[in-house]
Amino acid sequence: MLNLDIITENKETIQQSFDRIAVDIIHNWSLKVDQDIYSFTEIEFYFFFADIHEDNSTHEHKYDKCKWRFHLQGLDITFQTTEKSDGGILIRGLKTVKGNVNGPKRVLESIFKSLGDVVSIQKEFGLILKTEASSEQIRKTIRHGLSKTQDNPFKDSFYRYFVDIDNWTKEHVSQTEKERIINNSIIV
Repeated sequence: MLNLDIITENKETIQQSFDRIAVDIIHNWSLKVDQDIYSFTEIEFYFFFADIHEDNSTHEHKYDKCKWRFHLQGLDITFQTTEKSDGGILIRGLKTVKGNVNGPKRVLESIFKSLGDVVSIQKEFGLILKTEASSEQIRKTIRHGLSKTQDNPFKDSFYRYFVDIDNWTKEHVSQTEKERIINNSIIV
């Protein structure tokens, strides 16, 4: 079972929870969309917890954990909403046998292409355990696209996790951008 529980004792235990969840999702889970199987290549964490981790980049919602949440930036896997917390994991990159898809809106486009025609109602969509866990080296860096002028103490936190960056398509991510990401990242 996917464990999205976050230990909220302090900022460090929250970061450790993100690391654990990212490793689990990237190494052990795939996204099944009808007949297509996607591996996760890039995910990004957003989490608000009152008085301890007040990340104001998080979009407030009222969802249970492990739900799909569509918003203007893309598709999230939600964390549990409580009186003190909410958040989710933005899906930024996927990989299929057809290649890599990078960017949250391109991810959505790829998912909808996999769903096929509109008159077929027999569709599968959800996370499945990989038949064989991967062991790719996971790296993390700062989140993408947050305003540098925004007053947020978490805007430079290493909450963006990725693998397989060498195979990200040059149409989506330039070589210069890949080098910048790698140079500003650490191994999980």
